[in-house]
Amino acid sequence: MNSIKRFFVFSIFFVITASEGFADSRPNILLILSDDHNYRALGASGNKAIRTPNLDRLASEGVYFNRCFSPNPICMAARACIYTGQDSWTNGVTFNGKKIKRESPVFPSVMAVSGYETYFAGKWHSDGKPWTRGFTTGGRCWAGGKFDHFELALTPFRGGQDDRETADDYSTTVFTDDAVKYLEGEHDRPFCMVVAYTVGHDVFMAPPGYGRKYAANEIPLPPNYMPKPPFKQFNAKIRDETVIPFPRTKASVRRATAEYYAMFEHMDDQIGRMLAALKQKKLDENTLVIFASVKGMSMGSHGIIGKQTMYEEGVRSTLIVRHPTLKVAERTNSSLVSTVDIFPTICEIAGVVIPESVEGQSLLGLYDGSRKARERLFCSYSDPRRDTVTRMVRTDRYKLIQHLVTGERQFFDLEKDPYEMKNLFGKPEGKAAEAELTQELMRWREGAEGK
Repeated sequence: MNSIKRFFVFSIFFVITASEGFADSRPNILLILSDDHNYRALGASGNKAIRTPNLDRLASEGVYFNRCFSPNPICMAARACIYTGQDSWTNGVTFNGKKIKRESPVFPSVMAVSGYETYFAGKWHSDGKPWTRGFTTGGRCWAGGKFDHFELALTPFRGGQDDRETADDYSTTVFTDDAVKYLEGEHDRPFCMVVAYTVGHDVFMAPPGYGRKYAANEIPLPPNYMPKPPFKQFNAKIRDETVIPFPRTKASVRRATAEYYAMFEHMDDQIGRMLAALKQKKLDENTLVIFASVKGMSMGSHGIIGKQTMYEEGVRSTLIVRHPTLKVAERTNSSLVSTVDIFPTICEIAGVVIPESVEGQSLLGLYDGSRKARERLFCSYSDPRRDTVTRMVRTDRYKLIQHLVTGERQFFDLEKDPYEMKNLFGKPEGKAAEAELTQELMRWREGAEGK
């Protein structure tokens, strides 16, 4: 029996047993997403300059996966990877504006058919609308229009173009208000919630009371700060890169980072409100909480501000998982994981059959130590408007980056050079590993890009 048939058999079983008074005690799921989140902008990462006590507590109670990656570090593509559990070349969303393939199921639909109430609030920026992609209820959404954290054009759940209204508060507060209201309500079946924040997407602007919490002159520069990137395939006219003047100065990077950190401290406070609501309603002991960033943000590393890069700062995500009952093998897990792993993780804890189309691997086996990690990850970025094409393969120790337009290659020994400052491509000290990864990347490209 294939996975689709097994999935529908399970769904029919659920509907029948529920109608006969079967108590559905399956766990709830709360997935919280941040946007453009530098992996070091978190206290649990060891960053002493930023204050994120609620996320740090979540990490201390669950598992902090400190080496998680987005398969494609651009807005719509990165989100499609999360919702489908597939790489961009499989789900069809290789860049903004593309649609998810019809044969790629999304986890909200899978969970809804399985009997979950599925909730969405926040930044959608994906194919269709939340209510056309399996969400059955929700709060206010940003689904296009003016982007400003104070004046987002928000659409009520199942609303249309004419129903848009300007947000009456800072975006993070608005989305949290809606989520807390939902959590404080009554629930006759398990829920699967997604709360997707807009921070730390530019424009960098903190809410009232937070803007002066970080003094720019006290913000440490990234360890790999540079005024300009050390490669040719870079476009300083991409919107992300216009936020700070180019070339970068130390002062401008510090000023932007001070505002950026303040946005995340406020987000952390709002996450604290949701966690408190779960506890108040005694839902925390039966709720899987996942916090993930959709993608990274460079913030001055290698002279880059945005995320469209294969350096760690652009392609690396933040990921924390707190299971309500599962035993923890290690609080900080350095396995190579991906945002495509979120979909199967949600399915496994809910007892839902994982569709065969899903390419990710459930994180629960790493959570309790019963499964070994993957050996390598592949990532890609292609901007058809600017002739920017980049590919990457990463193992525990090494990373190979290919800039296909200019022909540039970068090879890093991450064990000796974690901030990717010394390009070893063509150098004798990494020759064997470089050759192996070149072949691996070639084989992956032949398979992935031919889909």
